[in-house]
Amino acid sequence: MTNLFRLFRHPEDLRDLTPDELQEKLISNPVVIDVRTTREFEAGHIAGAVSIPLGQESSAITRWPADADVVLICKTGHRSQAAAATLLRQGFRQVSHLKGGMDAWRRASKPVV
Repeated sequence: MTNLFRLFRHPEDLRDLTPDELQEKLISNPVVIDVRTTREFEAGHIAGAVSIPLGQESSAITRWPADADVVLICKTGHRSQAAAATLLRQGFRQVSHLKGGMDAWRRASKPVV
């Protein structure tokens, strides 16, 4: 149980973004990684997001530099926190996530493709 708690706790260096903040941030073209399952991603995602299901996010280390501006997304914000912890341990320095996940994005009537 302790390991599960550690997996989903909020990393200190992780910045929470509201749907409005993320929509503004998208103008600067950050790397948007959606860590939901492929099925969830295909049912609707943020334009420009890349699907890398939770557990595979370490592949990001070979796709983008450590100084890339990375935003993580999941359904509720919990899986994205876990993925963020992995990326931060791997040396990524600009990691944020959508607080409340796609549920919050949809509640805020933001666009989904």
